[in-house]
Amino acid sequence: MSSRGQQDFARLPSFAARFYRSLTRAGGIERQHREIAQDLASRIESGKLLDVGCGPGQLLFEIGRIHPLIELFGIDISEAMVTLARERLDDTSAEIRHGEIARSGYPDNFFDLVTCTGSFYLWDHPRKCIDEIFRILRPGCAALLFESYRDCDRTALGEAVRANLSGEPLIRRLLAPRFFLKQLGMTYSTDEFVGIFEPTKFARSYLIERIRLAGVPAWLRITLSKQA
Repeated sequence: MSSRGQQDFARLPSFAARFYRSLTRAGGIERQHREIAQDLASRIESGKLLDVGCGPGQLLFEIGRIHPLIELFGIDISEAMVTLARERLDDTSAEIRHGEIARSGYPDNFFDLVTCTGSFYLWDHPRKCIDEIFRILRPGCAALLFESYRDCDRTALGEAVRANLSGEPLIRRLLAPRFFLKQLGMTYSTDEFVGIFEPTKFARSYLIERIRLAGVPAWLRITLSKQA
């Protein structure tokens, strides 16, 4: 099987990781990080939180700013991204690991909350990864995935993206929509997400909700609950 993109990120050069970080500093994406961070921080008062595909570490930074009692962990397949995340979180106790979630290396029942934002569609073996999340998640706890979905309203999406990019530098206005449309072309439909989760250990213990992030109607919040 050819890689969905996971292996491309594993080989991401440093300059590309820094360019990616510069694109994600757009106001709309920063607002998206803040909204997700607030959602996650509202769910636990303390404990261990893992961000899968943590990238340059901005979401973890926002969570720590909102709720400093949460113990922060991140894992990313890109060494270049791990370097940026460690730089971003240098003044915190966050533990950032280079690796892939399919073979995370964390102990059983270790995390109180696991999250992933916008990278699920790149995983080469999503069901294996989901079962690994089940293993490392404590009973009675949940994983929350924030993922774009292919069958969103493209007209409403275009209007929201243009509004978010108003006032941004020209290069962001030109490139950000292209990257997001490419992502939507690769990601799953709502029904395909169901087909992925049903054969996993989270079968019949997941919830898929259509939400807006930073006003953009192209996102799902997927709650995977591990029964106590």
